[in-house]
Amino acid sequence: MAPPPSTRNEESIGDTDSDVSSVDIDFNAKPREHANLRRSLTGRHTALLAISSGIGTGLFLGSGSALSNAGPLGLLLGYALMGVITSGIAFISAETAAFLPVSGGFIRHIPMFTDRALGITVGWMFWYLLAIFAAADVVAASSLIGYWRPDLNPAIFISVFGFLMVVFNFLPVPFYGELQFFFGILKSLLIIALILAGIIVDVGGSPTGEYIGGRNWHPTPIKEYLVSGSTGRFLAIWSTLINAAFAMGNIQITTSIGSEVINPRVNLPKAMRRVFWRIFFFYIVSLIVVGLLISADDPRLGTGSNTASSPFVLAFKTAGIKVFPSIINAVVITSAFSSGNGVIFLASRTLVGLASDGSAPRFMLKTNRVGAPYWAVASSCIFLPLAYLNCGGETPITVFNWFTSLIAVAGLNVWVVICLAYVRFYLGMKKRGFNRDDLFYKSWGQPGVASACVWDYVLPHSVLFRIRSLLPGNWSVSAFLSNYINCFIFLALYVALKFTIKSPWISYEDMDFSQMEAIKAEKKAQELDTDSSKVPWWRRIIEKLFDA
Repeated sequence: MAPPPSTRNEESIGDTDSDVSSVDIDFNAKPREHANLRRSLTGRHTALLAISSGIGTGLFLGSGSALSNAGPLGLLLGYALMGVITSGIAFISAETAAFLPVSGGFIRHIPMFTDRALGITVGWMFWYLLAIFAAADVVAASSLIGYWRPDLNPAIFISVFGFLMVVFNFLPVPFYGELQFFFGILKSLLIIALILAGIIVDVGGSPTGEYIGGRNWHPTPIKEYLVSGSTGRFLAIWSTLINAAFAMGNIQITTSIGSEVINPRVNLPKAMRRVFWRIFFFYIVSLIVVGLLISADDPRLGTGSNTASSPFVLAFKTAGIKVFPSIINAVVITSAFSSGNGVIFLASRTLVGLASDGSAPRFMLKTNRVGAPYWAVASSCIFLPLAYLNCGGETPITVFNWFTSLIAVAGLNVWVVICLAYVRFYLGMKKRGFNRDDLFYKSWGQPGVASACVWDYVLPHSVLFRIRSLLPGNWSVSAFLSNYINCFIFLALYVALKFTIKSPWISYEDMDFSQMEAIKAEKKAQELDTDSSKVPWWRRIIEKLFDA
């Protein structure tokens, strides 16, 4: 008996003999998939790839400026609020990935339930987000070298890190998976070590023997930002949301590799759910610790520093520990590198998904002998030279903050459309009489959660920046562009596509739910093959609690 489609070792759906060397973009083409992508990533690869891509400079570097603006409690509340929003996106993405696990993930789902122009717009916006993200990670990694050698030109390390990211993405997918698995383990161990060491230092276990306790939370756990009083404290918390969106904004990216995951209808949702809880736990606990160890008024956290420094490095350096800060800095550099490595991989798979639907040049589907889509990888590296902005007159933190805003706002735009598409997916299933209980995974609280998550677009950047720009002396052209240029690009591309291609809004009756019969059959086969009695009782309880 042949295995179900989702367990095949290669994905080669459609006319595999088609010529993929054409540069034509057929925006009106029906979804077809030609890339010879191989299912080589296991569940552990998928989970650790998400951690490698989801935990990086947003935590280890970007949290520094957020702490400086908002104070320790403001930082914690801002990241926790964004974490709640992110959970909705994660669980929505898990459900749709289980419904149709394909290369490109949600960018292939959106046009199925909204309209083609919106799907193409989101696909290219998401690709741009990931490609810019790689440049931000290169800036962070090269700048952190300055902790040891501030005299060296950062262009040296920008070139080295950029070159290695490109090379690794041309390697076989199993090798790449093992590499990111290693980096994910390294990050996880670092965060656990930081938490434990931070607690020890806080209670007086540092070489100086000084008891810190909650001293850095007094007298202002939430700082005032832009204006004084309660309004200033409110804006301080709000100001952290862009940093938090940048840090957590890649939670859904694992769905982009559906074509390369073994048993994707089981492993993708499982990875999405578990990784969210791990990342959320790591972020919240580590931010509590760093808020205890270093004062929000420390000038080294500000944008005026000539060297980009992690607040975690500064915290342990202040505690008088000589070796540990260098170890942290080294691991944070590898963290930034692995995050950049991961987003290039995912950007290339996004291009493959766009090309499979006729929304990108078809030569993006061509793969080398080890299964890497080399044209898509090369194209996804085109923004890496932007990292050389770090060599100009601006400080590394200023350049990094520009990238933070660009990436966060682009991600928020994508999130809004993911939520919109999901609501229509939900209503379409209901209208057509399909039962969501038949899916491999059903997210909770729908469609209310998806509808509520749309507010993440308005709250973090629109409201804050409008208030900020109205205050005397706070207008900034660079801040306005980094916060809003992606909104203008998104709207312009969508409007242009609506007027140039056939893009009717998909009605509920025309939505494609043909996968449902295959899902039912595959789910039944999975249930027959799975003996729950072999799973330890304690693990079944944990899975019930945390596999939301």
